[in-house]
Amino acid sequence: MLVALSLAACSRNPAKYLASGDKYFKAGKYSEAVIQYRNAVQLSPRLAQAHYKLALAAVQAKSLQEAYKEFRETVTLDPANRDAQLQFAALSLAAKQYDEAKAAASKVIAADPKNARAHEILGEQSALTGDKAGAVREFQTAIPLAPRRVQSYFALASVMASKGDLSGAEAVLKQAIQANPESEPARMSLGSFYFSQRKFGAAEEEMRAASKLAPRDPLPLIELAKYYLAEGNPAEAEKVCAELKTVAPGDPRAYRALASFYLAEKQQAKAAAELQSLRTAQPKDSWVQANLAETLLDLNRIQEASIPTQELLAADPKDPRALLSQGRILIAQRKYPEARAALERATKGDPKAAAAWYFLGVAQRSTGLAGDAKVSFEQAHKLSPATLGPEAALAELEANSGAYDRSARLAEANPNDPRAEVAGARAELAKGNPKKAEQLVEAVLAHDPASLPALEILVKLYGGEGKPQEAVRRISGLVTQYPQNAGLRFLLAASYFNAKDFQKSEESVRQAIKLDPQTPDAHTLLGEIDEARGQAAQAATEYRAAIEASPNKSANYMVLAHLYETGGKWDDARAVLEKARAVDPASTAAKNNLAALYLDHGGDTTTALSLAQEAKRALPDSPAVADTFGWALYKSRSYDLAITQLSEAVKKAPANAQFQYHLGMAYLAANRLEPATQSLQRALSDNPGFADAGSAKAALDGIAKRPRK
Repeated sequence: MLVALSLAACSRNPAKYLASGDKYFKAGKYSEAVIQYRNAVQLSPRLAQAHYKLALAAVQAKSLQEAYKEFRETVTLDPANRDAQLQFAALSLAAKQYDEAKAAASKVIAADPKNARAHEILGEQSALTGDKAGAVREFQTAIPLAPRRVQSYFALASVMASKGDLSGAEAVLKQAIQANPESEPARMSLGSFYFSQRKFGAAEEEMRAASKLAPRDPLPLIELAKYYLAEGNPAEAEKVCAELKTVAPGDPRAYRALASFYLAEKQQAKAAAELQSLRTAQPKDSWVQANLAETLLDLNRIQEASIPTQELLAADPKDPRALLSQGRILIAQRKYPEARAALERATKGDPKAAAAWYFLGVAQRSTGLAGDAKVSFEQAHKLSPATLGPEAALAELEANSGAYDRSARLAEANPNDPRAEVAGARAELAKGNPKKAEQLVEAVLAHDPASLPALEILVKLYGGEGKPQEAVRRISGLVTQYPQNAGLRFLLAASYFNAKDFQKSEESVRQAIKLDPQTPDAHTLLGEIDEARGQAAQAATEYRAAIEASPNKSANYMVLAHLYETGGKWDDARAVLEKARAVDPASTAAKNNLAALYLDHGGDTTTALSLAQEAKRALPDSPAVADTFGWALYKSRSYDLAITQLSEAVKKAPANAQFQYHLGMAYLAANRLEPATQSLQRALSDNPGFADAGSAKAALDGIAKRPRK
């Protein structure tokens, strides 16, 4: 019993835990020290020393919230502990508890009027609460009390500069150097001040002086490189970055500087060479490996990029940057499902990585998941609104669905950028401005004659202008230059198709498939060739092959459904569109086309209206979507609302006979005979043989037979 009582008494002795905590603290094991000091506090909650030591350990362990709480408890139990009061005051400032900071510092000054740190804290509190005069007074009091404490000079200079007293701020910073001639921070602060005043020569002089005072500290030279860049002198900045490698060869801030400079200056080839060198010298630096992989990918050196990527993944299979590089490599290899999986893991590991979201969108779009791609591109754009790639991708997706407003805005805001010019060309072509579209395309081709996106638009332009042979001529020349380019072979096939040379079109597309079996839309074009030859069964076979190659690409279902519609196979068309909606529930085109099919060929009107509303929300500016929504409202007997939507469609596409017919029928149902007549007559005038021409004529005959008042 005596032994048990003795052991129990020891276990309740806080001194044991304090001693253990002290050992851990001296060894730099601050987390362990925190645990021991907490044990002491639990045994003796009123022991100020235990709270104080716990607060000190919490500061070292970066647990500032706990440190703040424990310093507060310390000064409550032991108000005479000046260090605790000052540390509590400093943490109170960080927590924006300005009254508590002032009270704690004032207690120290009451006991020790010459305490420089207490006056400095009062100065900081005054500055943060807008009392600049009080801040100046306190800092000026603190400086003579501790003339070698450079922080007081910096704080005073900052307040004076904020008041517009730049000469006074400069004088204070010079005073700091006079009081502390060997202080590197003092020199750097004066250099930063001169830089803020764009006095580059004086700033350079101070940073060089700071570097001499601390020859192994890379910070002065890093700042100096920034000054040279701001001054518009990249050559000197490059020299400084190269110098840094010898100043502190083992410091990542120093040896990474030159590579960072090349990356910032978009000198990708030099960046790759420097990173390759660093990879040899610093094989365990993941920053070097990740940037090397990304830079090699930017240079389209796919095989080389895979080496550092695999090394990163071997070290950490969940590394978000390595997963991003892996996804990009898989995209380049057209392994889109695998790329999508890698990039989904990358975004999960780092949800704020805009590049990972962008390339995930690319992989999703390439597997036909347009709706998912739109979400990913929007997230990338939100995270990095100044980056053009996500917005250009969004513009292309919307253009594919018939909405071109974003494309037009993109081109206007980014002149001379190829991606923006391509987007703008699509918009101009859709708006009926082929000359403007051609100008934008030719601007892109002047810099990159083999740009597939620009050439694709050019092929459409020439086809629309009745000059398909001109497209054949231009693309043929490029195929001669780049005979292994499957994309050019495919565009040549499209050009021959527009020229109605179906034999050469088929030959070219099959050559493209031979070069690259995954050539996008190759089977779709073969289906169109068969359809043009009147071989509907063969066309359907090719369209089904396109679906098999890209089962998540809803556009392939669209063309097959169109074939069935053309042949009057409404049930087959409906089944295909329903499958398209199943594989890509977010596909606006699938929703819109399925709604239109339901409305005209025996589907449920309520379901059609719901689908049309969803499409309208997704693409509010599309005339085709507005027409379908308006027609669904007409079928639901909401004639006034129908007229609003159908008028919008006609306004944006006045030459579309189907849109005019729908508007005319809505006017007729609302008993507005004059505009009904105008719209129906316009439909027949623009396209006498359109699908509902017979119904339009019958409606006009009915209007003519109505008695006139």
